[in-house]
Parts: sequence; structure tokens; C-alpha cells
Amino acid sequence: MSKITAFIFSFLLSAQLFATEGMWVPNKIAELVGPEMKTMGLKIEPSALYAINQSSIKDAVVHFNGGCTSVLVSGQALLLTNHHCGYSQIQKHSTLENNYLKDGFWAMKLSEELANPGMDATIIQEIRDVTDEVLEGISVETKEADRNEQILAKAKEIVAKIEEETGYSAYIKPFYYGNQYLLFITEVFQDVRLVGAPPSSIGKYGFDTDNWVWPRHTGDFSVFRIYASPDNKPAEYAEENKPYQPKHFVPVNLQGVEKDDFTLVYGFPGTTQNYIPEAEVKNILEVINPMRIKMREASLDVIDAAMSKDELTKIQYAAKQSRISNAYKKWIGQSKGLIRHRALEKRDSIEQLFTERINAKPGWKEKYRTLIDEMAKMEALALPFNINRNYLIEFYYMGPEILRYTERYRELVSMCQDESVSDEAIEEWIAEQKEKQGFFDNYNAQIDEDIMKTQIGFFVEDQQPLDLLKNVRKGGESLEEMVERVYEDSYFSSREKVMEMLDKFKRKHYKKIMEDPAFLMALDIYNHYFVEVRPQLAALSSKTDSLQRVWMAAQMKVLPERTYSPDANGTLRITFGKVEGYDPFDGASYAYYTTLEGVMEKEDPNNPEYVVPEKLKQLYEAKDYGRYAHNTGEMRVAFVASNHTSGGNSGSPVFDGNGNLIGLNFDRTWESTMSDILFSPVICRNISVDIRYVLFIMDKYAGAGHLVDEMTLVEKN
Repeated sequence: MSKITAFIFSFLLSAQLFATEGMWVPNKIAELVGPEMKTMGLKIEPSALYAINQSSIKDAVVHFNGGCTSVLVSGQALLLTNHHCGYSQIQKHSTLENNYLKDGFWAMKLSEELANPGMDATIIQEIRDVTDEVLEGISVETKEADRNEQILAKAKEIVAKIEEETGYSAYIKPFYYGNQYLLFITEVFQDVRLVGAPPSSIGKYGFDTDNWVWPRHTGDFSVFRIYASPDNKPAEYAEENKPYQPKHFVPVNLQGVEKDDFTLVYGFPGTTQNYIPEAEVKNILEVINPMRIKMREASLDVIDAAMSKDELTKIQYAAKQSRISNAYKKWIGQSKGLIRHRALEKRDSIEQLFTERINAKPGWKEKYRTLIDEMAKMEALALPFNINRNYLIEFYYMGPEILRYTERYRELVSMCQDESVSDEAIEEWIAEQKEKQGFFDNYNAQIDEDIMKTQIGFFVEDQQPLDLLKNVRKGGESLEEMVERVYEDSYFSSREKVMEMLDKFKRKHYKKIMEDPAFLMALDIYNHYFVEVRPQLAALSSKTDSLQRVWMAAQMKVLPERTYSPDANGTLRITFGKVEGYDPFDGASYAYYTTLEGVMEKEDPNNPEYVVPEKLKQLYEAKDYGRYAHNTGEMRVAFVASNHTSGGNSGSPVFDGNGNLIGLNFDRTWESTMSDILFSPVICRNISVDIRYVLFIMDKYAGAGHLVDEMTLVEKN
């Protein structure tokens, strides 16, 4: 056995001994990993996790507003998810008079629950493998462009037929980079109401400092409810709607967890890249992550300073700051983890072992000998365009908001230029826009200008071509001077200027909009990417996707000893592991749980991230934990386990071996964020809030025991 073979074999074997890697599609869970789950401690039958002819746990796992997961815990459709998943909705309902972010919110009766227009909650009805149907008529000779076109057409046909037959919604997603296709049949509910949320001093305790960190002491939960029409069908918000009567809801375990207990996370993980080649991992580590980190750090410096000075600004920018900082800190931890755990070396070893294997078998060698080199070549060609794409995201979509705000006025310009559009239609559009100026409720032009100033240098200097802003920047003008002029001269930097422009608007005035510096800047940036960059990136991506599809199938054939669960793609998955601490670095060892005592140890009245509510301190001093204390007398707050999770798993229910709810997944440890690219059972841990802490805060702290009364509580397994 060569040194390469020996290294990679030991790496693969060590991973398999833990048997916790992988995000498994639930419809095949029994045959794929059923025995492994049973060995680790699953006591219920796998069929209790997923069934289509009877209710099962999958019917209680809900895709929350397209980005998080949630779980049904009562027959009245009470829905638990993370505080950070409900954060933007809590923020929208908050005012200086009713600051729910600061003080929390609890509806004491159904009539007090708050509507959230635009939110949805999706429940999977069935998952079907439609690979043969989707790929019918496609062969290895089919050109990539033709292949994609045929797949899209066939998928559209299948979805339309299913939706007509069932009355449900449906979508199809590719797996294993297009080697498999699955159909998801869904029921989508549009009336989702806010029921309760702890104050941010509990729900975000530790804020940015503790984000992606263990030990953690955050009560990261919020409570919603799904409403349906009187006949229990999905419906838009209406006063006559009633709480949805679910097919299934899950019982709640009051016993808690101990070391080495089996855990199962059920949810909708977002994106992983566990099978990409070494060349792509290298570019993520050395180019893409550093660029994204410096852009977000620049904007966070501005936002954090502004939020610290003013309560209104804190409310206005809370959700934005959270959204920006979350990925920022994740990328830092991801890079640290990948470097520390030798991701590049391990990827290289896999590729070298693959090469050894194919060289020993003539048929494989002929088919795959150039594959790795071709992938590296395509990655090098695509890198400049991927840099452009990431700058578009970080500056245009995540940076100064004025740029995105101007987009809506492109429609007005287009209408004015189109002679077939009447003046009356334009006036109607303007009247509607006057009623849609909520953007400015959470906008501060000075903060926005300062963000642009901090980011613009990176954006311009690292982009090609360098004259990207040639239509905005005047000769001899510094970037800072240009930014100041943009905000001073633009119609779109304040509500007052926008309303004045709309009040006086005549059809011919569209030319003034086209000359507006913020409008011009946004249009230049948008067109540069979508006209010049994206077509080239799409062409390269098509070739890369084709190679990745072949690479995925080749690995499964040539290296069958590896674990091959499909990468996350926002679809329903099951991952399992066990409750266990870990050793983060030399000389340190972390326990598997935290307690309310740790909350008090971190308290710092002078640091807004570690302010403890007075009532919580009183409950702690009195040790008034009710039935929610652990059998040791402690009030446990959170625990870690070796489940393979990702973004999108926020709010995912965590179950014990009997299918009872023991927690809500809300984070990973910092270096665990590398699991989106490389999972290590030695170091990767998901963080969950103990369900008993959730109930304790609801009942003893908030006085909302009526919500606990809705649930089915299991005192002893």
C-alpha cells in the first residue's frame, strides 16, 4: 500500500467508524443507513421518520419561510424555530413604543398573534425519484446545452402533471450533480403568525461575540403558528382563518440528554460542497473567502458603530447587521477549520488515490485520465468571473442599500420610453409607489454612505475592468468625493427627495432619473455583471457542472469505500449523530452541555451582548426551574452533538431515539463551519438549544404557560 493510499484509507476509515457524516434524503433512509441508525441508538422504526400512507415525523418538519426549518409541536399548529429565523419578523413588528426585539413578545390568546404578510411555511407531502423520467432520451453524446434544455423541459412537464393530479405544489431538484433527480410534493401555507419571542438578551445572548462559538448560552427560539382556511387548507391571511390541524406533531422530551445519547436532526440544510476538487477548495481558501470577509468587515465596522449610539438605529439595522455578520464570522471559522484540518492535503490525497486506482485499470484510465486536470483548468478560467460575482453580491446586494433601491425605478423609465404605455398607467404606477416607501423606515442615508465609502475602494481596485464606474465618476474626483456627491445629488437618498420627485413627475422627467448618480451607478454595476460577466461565467459553469457530474459518478465507482450522501441543496434531510463534547485545541476540552449558571458567569451590564434580564436572574437565584430542570438540579441551556448540519438547519428539530423533541438546532461550532466542504467527526459539532430551556423561558420567565399546555410532554422515555 503506497503512502498516499495508506493516508487516505485511514482517513476514510476513521470517518466511517463514527458513522455520523451525511445528509440523507428521508424517503430512502431505511435502506441507506437504517442499520447504522439502529446501532447508534434509534429505537423507533425508520418508517416513523418518513411515510406517505400514514402520518410520520416528516409531516411535523416545516420549511420556514424558505430559509430555515421549524417543527410542529401541537395539534393547533404551534411552530418552533430559532429566534434568529424569526428575527426579521420580530424586527418588523418592533417600534420604539413596542420594542419586541428588546423586550420580547408573547401573545396570550389567539387574537393577539401577529400576521406576517409574505411569509410561508412548507410541508413535504412526498418525495419521489424521477431520475429515469428526467433523463429519458439523454445519452453521453448529448451536448451539455441540449442536455440542460431537455432536463428543464421534462422537469417542467413532470411538475405540471403532478400539481394537476394532486392539487399540491411541486419542484424537482438535482442530486449528485445531476446524476439523480428527486421530485418534492409540497403543501405551502401563507398565513403564519408570530406567537412569541424572548427578548434578544435571551434569544441572541452573546450576539456576535458568541456566534459560531461553544460554549454557548443562547435561548435561540421563537414561536409561530400556522393558520389555514376553515376547511384546513392553505390560504392567504384572513380573520376567519383557524389554526391549522396538522397530520402530525411531535412530543417533547422533558428528560433531557446525556453523553453519547443518539440524536437525529431533521431539516432543510442549504448548501454543501463536500465533493468539489482540490483546486476549487484552494480558491475558496486563498481568494474568495478573504475577499468576502474584508467586504463584510468594512460594512460591519460602520453598522456596529452606528447601532451602539442610538436605539432607533439599533432597531432599524438589527436584522441587517445579523444577516451580514452571520456569514462573515462563518467564513473566518470555515477557513480556520479547513487549514487546521488539512483540507487541501486530504482533497489532494483523494485525487491521488483516484489516479492510482484508474491507472491500475485500463478501462478507467481511458475514461477518466484527464478529468482532474480538466477540472483544475476550468476552475482557473472561472476564477476571475467568480470574483466579479462575489463582488456583486457583497457590494451590490449586501452593501449600500441605495443601489438596490433604485432598481424599482428602472420600470418607470422603461414605461416612459414605451409609447404604448399611457400617461394614466404611469400616473397609476407613481401613485402605487408613493404607498410603498417602507424602505425608508429602516434606512439611514449617512450609514449607507459610510458603508459605500468603506467598500468602494476594494470593489473598484479588485474588479476588471477598472473603469467600471466611468459613467458616474468625474475626472480628478476621488472615490470618497464621488460617493459624497452620489448621496448629495441622488433623488434616492431620502424619502423626502423621492416623494418630491414623484409629486412633480412628468413623463419626460424619466431622463432625469437616468442621469441620477445612484441610478447610474447601480445600472453600471448591474449591467457589467449581467451583460458582460454572467454569460461568460455561465458558459464556464456549464462545462464545470458537466465535469463535476462525471467526477461525482467516477468517485462513487472508483472509491466505493467513501460515504456518499448527497450534498445539501435546500431539500429535506436527516442527519444523525450522538451527544458529545470535543477537544477544540491542545490542552482544552469542552463539555457537551451548558447551564444557566454560565449565562450568569458571562453577565456584563456594560456590554449589550451580555445583559441578563432581571427576571431571569431572579429565577436563577431562587433556582425556580419547575419541571424543566435536569435531574442534577441544573437548568441546562444548550448541548452539542456530532450531527452533520449546515445553513438552513437553523430551527431544525433535534430528536432522541424515540422520536421525541430534545432541542432546536441553531448553530455549529466555529471550525465546524468547514463541514460545508469537509466534515470531520472529531471536531464538527452542531449546537442546539435544550428544549427544556425553551419551555422554561416560555413558562417561568414569560408567563406563557398556556403554550406549553398545548404540547404533549414526555416525562420519561
